[in-house]
Amino acid sequence: MLYWPRTSLARLACVAGAVLLLCSNAGAADSLKQGLWDALSGKTPRETAIGLYGGTAYDWSHMSFCQVSFQQLYDFDAIFPHPAPERLRFRFEADIGAATGTEFSGQRVIASGNFLAVYEYGSPKKTKIVPYIEGGIGLIYTDFRRPDQGLRLNFNPVMGAGLRMGSKFVVVRLHHVSNGGLDDENRGINSVVFGFGAYLGPD
Repeated sequence: MLYWPRTSLARLACVAGAVLLLCSNAGAADSLKQGLWDALSGKTPRETAIGLYGGTAYDWSHMSFCQVSFQQLYDFDAIFPHPAPERLRFRFEADIGAATGTEFSGQRVIASGNFLAVYEYGSPKKTKIVPYIEGGIGLIYTDFRRPDQGLRLNFNPVMGAGLRMGSKFVVVRLHHVSNGGLDDENRGINSVVFGFGAYLGPD
């Protein structure tokens, strides 16, 4: 059984921040800001996708959840001002759904936003089936707070492996929820997530 230590999320966030800082020297900082702004304002070429994700907790909680995901996929070097592998991409996603569990009554809202690096082992333009891996971090809000969970707004590290088949995709993810030590109570929830969806085409 996999277990994420309480301090692992804080370390991951620090490493991610350090990588971004190292990749953005003083001369490239403005380019990074401009790249992010262009992406958020819709000026950067991208692919739009929609997905459905269902997960079940395997550590500490009897919980299951389902989320609808709205996604934008960009070439990595279209945003970040430094050389990157040709197949490395960057995904913004916004997810909303509901959770059920034995520790709380009824269905509860969960909403998250994540930033993930995506590496494709081939080109979707040339190959019908393209394996990929992904990993990143974001924030998640849960309309419940289990004992020892501490907060309702938490960090949300995600990593996964999937297949892109033309305009369709399937993926398996490991999903973590904890506050990274921001609260004295920080018992995380670990889940396995299965997802599928479709790319709606470039914008």
